[in-house]
Amino acid sequence: IRSLADGNLDVEVEVRGGDEVGRLGRAFNDMTRRLAEAREMATASQTAVENERAYLAIILGRLSTGVVSLETDWRIRTANQAAGSILGFDVEKCIGRPLLEIARENPMLEQFVDVGRRHIMSGDLEWREQVVLKAEVGRRVLMCACSALKSEAGGTSGYVVVFDDITALLQAQRDAAWGDVARWRRRR
Repeated sequence: IRSLADGNLDVEVEVRGGDEVGRLGRAFNDMTRRLAEAREMATASQTAVENERAYLAIILGRLSTGVVSLETDWRIRTANQAAGSILGFDVEKCIGRPLLEIARENPMLEQFVDVGRRHIMSGDLEWREQVVLKAEVGRRVLMCACSALKSEAGGTSGYVVVFDDITALLQAQRDAAWGDVARWRRRR
């Protein structure tokens, strides 16, 4: 029994006879076998979850789209490198820290947070918006989308914000439009 208490589930008692002691021994052996199977299943499930988490981290790491997941108190749960590059913060150092605290150190990030807080505080937990951020070297335009993460109890357990820097795309569209205007003027 001490071996079992120490976590050894391979313990088996010798069973003799069909009396109450024998039945108790068989029940004990059955219990330890089921506990060992349950521990194997839990270990396999944990391994599967860790593999999925690693797979998701690889996918998020290769995206050019910024992804940040937040707790309901706005602590950063996860963020990919693209999020840090677009918004100008060190992802590695910021996991677990409140986004509001980090934003005080970064004016562009502060503008981004203000937009999200405005939506969340008004009860708008699912939103999509084009956001213009004023940066030291001009402006950045982000296409942002936010979704609430649901808890098992049905409430909100946090938020995930996905965003793309579309500044260069918009500039290319403007350049193409001006090119069309120039071609039209030459034809006249």
